[in-house]
Amino acid sequence: MARTPVVSAEVERIERARREQGSDLVAVEEPLQILLEHGEAHARTEASLAMTMRTPGHDRDLVTGFLFAEGVISGVDDLVSVRHCLRSDTPDNVVRAVLHERVVVPSRLLERTLTMTSACGVCGERTVEAVSKAGCTPVPVKRDAFHPSAIRDALLSLEESQAWFRRTGGTHGAALFNDAGDLLLHREDVGRHNALDKLVGAWLGGAAPDAANGFVVVSSRASFELVQKTVRAGFPMMVAIGAASSLAIETARRFDLTLVGFARENRFNVYSNGERVALEPSDAGFVQVEAG
Repeated sequence: MARTPVVSAEVERIERARREQGSDLVAVEEPLQILLEHGEAHARTEASLAMTMRTPGHDRDLVTGFLFAEGVISGVDDLVSVRHCLRSDTPDNVVRAVLHERVVVPSRLLERTLTMTSACGVCGERTVEAVSKAGCTPVPVKRDAFHPSAIRDALLSLEESQAWFRRTGGTHGAALFNDAGDLLLHREDVGRHNALDKLVGAWLGGAAPDAANGFVVVSSRASFELVQKTVRAGFPMMVAIGAASSLAIETARRFDLTLVGFARENRFNVYSNGERVALEPSDAGFVQVEAG
């Protein structure tokens, strides 16, 4: 039986001199081991590729998105199968990805098992140059491709779609929108990187076929890893509720990604490639920030 994303926990509530026992809903955080079968037909090998802490649900999307972000696969056609490993003692927490024999796994990923937490990305090679090596290329720039109204609509849709967050306050959201700001796809997880991997994995699997000119919104800050994953997927804009890091901005500029941070209903900052965002006469609060 699949794990649930939300569980009840006993809690003691304290308010001044008052104490009371009760229960609270919390987001589930459990380990997920990623096994990888790869190699030529006469020399197939299975390796433990990574261990991550995640919220159960959409595990196959998570693994697909992770393999894509790390440059292991270029699309779902590189996968023979992705499924929970029934021969494991904990099958709900182990996913086995079988690659076509034509796929060559980057050696850096096979040297040691990668460890991820719900708070950080993969502890591996993390530089702007590494993004280029992973097959990322600049995203073509189209002026006035997005209107602020689409971003505002997307922010509202993201908030409304975060069912797990509304119940627990403990998950991040990642969502994909078309250029009009219509919600196409949404995923949640205790880890912001996992949420985006789940989203990209579902998109690769055909869950949002009309997203070619769409943009991504994340409920967290804009970190380097999230920008890297967005660039790898080829989306032209990423909108973050929180701040952007210096390396995230540098990477966005390097690959012509429009990076938006501190996104609110009437105000947001654009850190790179602001020409994609059309100004409206009433948008007095619109701010474009250029980092020095």
